Amino acid sequence: MKKGILTLLLVVTLVANSIMIKAEDNLFNDLQNNHWAIPNIQKLVDMGVINGFPDGSFKPNFSVNVDAFIKMTVTAMGYTSIQNGSPYWAQPFIDKAMELGIIQENQFASYTQAITREEMSSIIAKAIKDEDKADTRNLVENYVNDFSSISYTYVEDVKDAYAFGIITGMPDNTFRPQDESTRAQASTIIHRMIDEKERKPFEPTESPTDDNGQGGNDSGDGGNDGSGSGEEPTPIEHIHKIENGKVVYSTEKIMEILKGYPIIENMYYDTFEENNMKFTDQESERQKYSTLAIETKEFVETLFSRNYKTLDKEKELETLLWWFQGWWGYKNERHAPKDFVNLWLDETEKWKIQQEMILVTDSYRMVYGTDNGKAVRSRIYFKYDNHENHENIKYEFELLEKMYSQVENLQMGKWYYVDVDVEMCNPVSNAPVNWSTYTYTLYTYTYLSDFKLVEGQ
Repeated sequence: MKKGILTLLLVVTLVANSIMIKAEDNLFNDLQNNHWAIPNIQKLVDMGVINGFPDGSFKPNFSVNVDAFIKMTVTAMGYTSIQNGSPYWAQPFIDKAMELGIIQENQFASYTQAITREEMSSIIAKAIKDEDKADTRNLVENYVNDFSSISYTYVEDVKDAYAFGIITGMPDNTFRPQDESTRAQASTIIHRMIDEKERKPFEPTESPTDDNGQGGNDSGDGGNDGSGSGEEPTPIEHIHKIENGKVVYSTEKIMEILKGYPIIENMYYDTFEENNMKFTDQESERQKYSTLAIETKEFVETLFSRNYKTLDKEKELETLLWWFQGWWGYKNERHAPKDFVNLWLDETEKWKIQQEMILVTDSYRMVYGTDNGKAVRSRIYFKYDNHENHENIKYEFELLEKMYSQVENLQMGKWYYVDVDVEMCNPVSNAPVNWSTYTYTLYTYTYLSDFKLVEGQ
């Protein structure tokens, strides 16, 4: 058996844990001493794999983003000298994970969205792929009640995660592949990866319930509420909420809402599901449209996340020009790409604009075909912290095709949201001949809902 994961750190951990923590000493101010994940969290904290928040809390029920889980995994594998990057802190860890084969390029729609249980399982299974695993992996499919809901890309990795004993499933014999993973759950999974004694290799039973009358095999992985230890998990109830001035959202719940809107009229299929399946029935197509979803998110967030205080025009111009191919309409005028971007940046500086933008979508599963190209179905969260020309806000949203009266009355410092189809096309560019074009560019936006204020502010 390969013993390549964290030998040195395990020694450090055993020494650190030889000093017993007194029962009355709280590890974090929001964790009771009897919390099911305390042993897992304690070890990872001692090893520097995971940390708490400045206010002394751990927030065990908060979702874990993809980039954070990648960092946890890479660090737990012994790569403790890697430092945060700039401008994107997680890039060195992502690069190392790709080098190690733990993740693939374009695997995720976004590194900053909450990681799902199937994505988490895939990363861990690949991290320990050379170790011994139970020979029962092929029985997982018949044992896990919701196995058919696992994304095709992750089926084999989930089987391995069960066989390694990293994943044990839920008490009702479900896996819940698209559920978001919490910080407490992630700590448990990483702990099992590091310490083989903590693993619970898959051993299917004849009965779907254990001796206590609860379903599942042994303790389970812990639910989205961080209950764990065989307790029935409580699903995440909120679609979104505000925590410490930030939007915390459930990608899966948003995706279910987005699927319910009518699609743009087109020559293809009438329903979202049929249209999506038409264009993603091959693995090569899924990879292509996963890339499209990722790049659409990056484009929208790059264009609309603005801060005049930190604006570097030369750098922003170079970044934004990458996304534009053809000529661009703004305020009923036509602009070449460079002229448009310069105008956009000048106005950011002139009117002291501070704006945050988050686009929520889900890989290839939110892409469908239209007459003009491909639509990436999404929800946009946005907030203006400052804008010294409120009248111009309406032009900025006209840029996205359509205006709603609510835009004129936006409150500074408040998060709003709107559901959209971001239409991307692959045109023959009419830009100057020396302009470097890309496969897809923004065609237009089609709003699916009104602008709404996020509740609880």
